Amino acid sequence: MRQERIRRFVSIGLLLALILIFGSTSEFFLTAGNIFNFLREAAVPGILAVGVTFVIITAGIDLSTGALVAFVAMLCANLLYYSTIPVPIILLIGVIVGALAGSFNGFLVSKLKLPDFIATLSTMGIFRGLTLIAAIRENGVISNKVIREPDFIILGGHISGLYISTIAFVIIVIIGQFILKKTKFGIYTYSVGANRKSAELSGINADRIKVMVYTISGICCAIGAMFQAAKMQTATAEMGIGLEFDVIAAVVVGGCAFSGGRGDVLGSAVGALFMVILTNGLYKYNFPAAYQIIIKGAVIVAMVIFDSVYQSVIEDRKRKAGKLTETSAEVCAGSGGEAR
Repeated sequence: MRQERIRRFVSIGLLLALILIFGSTSEFFLTAGNIFNFLREAAVPGILAVGVTFVIITAGIDLSTGALVAFVAMLCANLLYYSTIPVPIILLIGVIVGALAGSFNGFLVSKLKLPDFIATLSTMGIFRGLTLIAAIRENGVISNKVIREPDFIILGGHISGLYISTIAFVIIVIIGQFILKKTKFGIYTYSVGANRKSAELSGINADRIKVMVYTISGICCAIGAMFQAAKMQTATAEMGIGLEFDVIAAVVVGGCAFSGGRGDVLGSAVGALFMVILTNGLYKYNFPAAYQIIIKGAVIVAMVIFDSVYQSVIEDRKRKAGKLTETSAEVCAGSGGEAR
């Protein structure tokens, strides 16, 4: 717990440092409008990061998130455009499709024993292809689907300046953190990531846990897709391209380890805010898009290296502490023998 707390302080420290740097160098950064804006921009990648946190804690990876966002958004847009199904039912259909897509990822990983990277890379292509098919009009031209339904567009609105997507992001983070820290499923998730063989020997169904975490990721993708489509008031075939990069970066900055067993939802939420504020600040400095991608990639590499070094230091301290304990025990045993 102490190690996790220290790692979270590191993430929060990085976030505060970024805010301090951009806030002191740009008069437009800490305005109320910009604060509400980057909270809104953090909502969709943050919601996706909640689901991906569960996956990475089990030592998995989900590369299909951006493509699944596009597919669910395009599906909802088509249903709104071509049918008379009520908006609440369409939202439910979107969530179900996201859950099924996530379960399919989990099936490939757990039942067919495909590596997580290969499985989700493959489904990324499948979901992107399905999005392109759904985007085709009658004349065979791929086009955007404009959304005009007020009951759907309201998801992109705000309450007293605070966007509904931001409120949903906070609620989902609270729910995700509660599940991870206060439920048996959360304990099992950490156990599978820390040591799958030991978890299975203790009676945990690791395959079922893997399917469930991917299902959660799919549901989060569906929810994020709806907010993204409502915000843009359209669905495009290009939606979500590169989004998985920002999501994984947020989770890594937040303290999740690719090796599994470490991290939490609160940390990933901090990471999502960090990545969005980094992007927001770089835009204000007029950094070219190519340099922004390089900087984000460098952030991921730096955090992975930091986590690796930090974990090595912690393990060294534990080994030394263990040796000291053994030595003390031997000394006590020897002293007892001489006394007798």
